[in-house]
Amino acid sequence: MGYESILKKYVCKNPFEYLDVQSRSSYICCPSWCSKDVMVDNGKLGWGGEEVKKIQKSVLNGSYEYCDKKVCPTLNKLINTGKPSPNFVPKDEFLKIYPINNLEDIDEIEFGCKEIVFGFDRSCNLKCPSCRDSIVTNDKIQSNAHKIKLDILEKIETKLGSTLTSILITGSGDPFYSNIYRDYLINFDKSKYPKLREIKIITNGLMLDEKMWNSLNAKKYIKHIEVSIDAGTKDTYENVTRLNGNWDRLIGNLHFISTLRSVNTFQLSFVVSEKNYTEMEKFYDIISNIFEGRSFEVVFRKQVYWGSGKYTKQEVEDISIFNQTHVNHDKFIEEFNKIYTKPNVNHNFHHLIKKTLL
Repeated sequence: MGYESILKKYVCKNPFEYLDVQSRSSYICCPSWCSKDVMVDNGKLGWGGEEVKKIQKSVLNGSYEYCDKKVCPTLNKLINTGKPSPNFVPKDEFLKIYPINNLEDIDEIEFGCKEIVFGFDRSCNLKCPSCRDSIVTNDKIQSNAHKIKLDILEKIETKLGSTLTSILITGSGDPFYSNIYRDYLINFDKSKYPKLREIKIITNGLMLDEKMWNSLNAKKYIKHIEVSIDAGTKDTYENVTRLNGNWDRLIGNLHFISTLRSVNTFQLSFVVSEKNYTEMEKFYDIISNIFEGRSFEVVFRKQVYWGSGKYTKQEVEDISIFNQTHVNHDKFIEEFNKIYTKPNVNHNFHHLIKKTLL
């Protein structure tokens, strides 16, 4: 079965439920997976607008024309293995939920936003070259930039809060370094989100210690924590992938994080490039030891070009070890072979599985 037939069988729920809100744009998925900006001046940060409807139609007709089928890990998995991830549902099941007889019906349906990503503050205590070329400090409290972010937060609460079931903070910086996100989590008001079931956190982990955790009014709603690390050794972490980082502090905080019984799942992520691919197994072993006995997942992802980091687009291409044209690609396959069948491993290298079996 060709992948076109597979895509027609399943519907990705993201365009019907998910919104990534950034400071001047919005997306219905990770911007590197679906790069179409849906921000329109409809008072809802783009949700329900014309651009969202276009993407919804492309998903429902099976073309996925706005999606990057190589970079998106769930599309990559579906196309190369035929196995859908949780964000996909069979098309016939989807149509039982929503009364859609033809694509034009989408224009008349009000899909309630269920999951939102806070991506409108890029403040971070690290200057990872893949993401930025310097530390992005917090805005001054009285600055116009800070007021704009507060306005976005107010719109999320008043225009979208009533339907949200999940909040993710953040794919753009660090939620505990950011003044606006940290204050939000410390002073979290559940009454503004009557249907909320969970808060998901993505962090570099350097400020998430016991004192920080205990200060959060939102902590009982935090059910998922992802810590992005991208290294298996102190040297690579501090001098290559996580500039301004502190490996020893990170490891200490990971031991604390692993004790949080109110958290259901932990993800520990590693973006792979030629600069760190030889440390994938080391990383896996460290994480498996720290989180032994807990529900955790070690995630390996492709290096992608964000347009905001130190690396140029060509430089990202040059260090993309997973590309079969890379001079060290076969060595990467050897390293990938060491980890991809291990328990609790996830990745978006599904197109390489057949090669690893040769």
